Amino acid sequence: MEQWNFSAADSWFFKESRPIEAVGANLAESLFPPSASSVIGAIRSSIGEAHQVDWAEYAAGEHPLRGIIGTPDDLGPLQFSGPYLSREGQRLYPMPQSLLWAGSDQTRLIPADGATRCDLGLVRLPQKAKTLAGARPRENTWITEAGLQAFLAGQPVAATDAVSADALFEAEPRLGIGRDNQRATVETGLLYQTRHVRPRQGCEIVMDIRGLQNEHLPPTGICRFGAEGRMASWSRTQAKALPAVAALKAAKGLTLMLLTPASFEQGWIPDGFTEDDTGKSRVWRGELAGIRLTLLCAALGKPRREGGWDLVNRKPRDLQSLIPAGSVYFCEVEGDIAGAQRALHGIQIGQQQAWGRGTLAVGYY
Repeated sequence: MEQWNFSAADSWFFKESRPIEAVGANLAESLFPPSASSVIGAIRSSIGEAHQVDWAEYAAGEHPLRGIIGTPDDLGPLQFSGPYLSREGQRLYPMPQSLLWAGSDQTRLIPADGATRCDLGLVRLPQKAKTLAGARPRENTWITEAGLQAFLAGQPVAATDAVSADALFEAEPRLGIGRDNQRATVETGLLYQTRHVRPRQGCEIVMDIRGLQNEHLPPTGICRFGAEGRMASWSRTQAKALPAVAALKAAKGLTLMLLTPASFEQGWIPDGFTEDDTGKSRVWRGELAGIRLTLLCAALGKPRREGGWDLVNRKPRDLQSLIPAGSVYFCEVEGDIAGAQRALHGIQIGQQQAWGRGTLAVGYY
């Protein structure tokens, strides 16, 4: 497995799912980090350019490159995980939704001992491990590898291990106008507003990739990246393994944290889990990587909406609502907890795993 690193040579724009409207209406924001499909598209295009491919021949039908990079609908031998942000070569991870902050103080959510009746029935909702007035999840914030290790091991996360968006990039509002390229004129009334991101020095987007035939690839290159084809430089390095997690002797169960957005057939419930009413509370039972689990509750963020443009068919891609990175599931384990943690740490769950969806980091509560 190797890691691809993308550095900005200009500002970047990764369009959100909402349509761009006329000036004075909503400003079109940029997703950051971008969707997996944006990064995968840049990687596949760069591989094709390195093989000096004729894209018209590639699109026309059978082509040798399809055995290397697949197609827009089937990635063939390629398997991705990410994207992630990186600062000065150190990978950053999403802030857990179950970690609550009030200034520099923090607490975390854990399953309640008793059940509460709500719209889901009688369930064990998450509750604060300790009372902390005004505590809530931090948005647009990431944590370092050391911070992730501390969270998964049930330890407090140092304030210095929390990295805000301001430390990684700055926003740049832009004003654009529609053009008629055939007449070399502007279109009347087609003003629009966008907000680009400009990564700070040392901030990169990284993506892990398996199954790549890399004997014809240079170690570095440049490519167009994002909605407006802005320039980026890329490099290939050895992929980094997820940090190991020390066993927690007094653990009651496992926390399954999504490092990348996930897509499930049952909405927020992971694939393979079915409802079970124990009489005392409603739970969901299932199996991941051969480990039997009982899902008690979850701390989820706002759904991440991803769409995009299909270059081959010249139409918008289907809009998806994904469980966002940083969401945390609380599970009890049938058997050895430490063994279950090792077996589940780093696996992918749900749909579209080849596209980087559903990577897990597993710890204790």
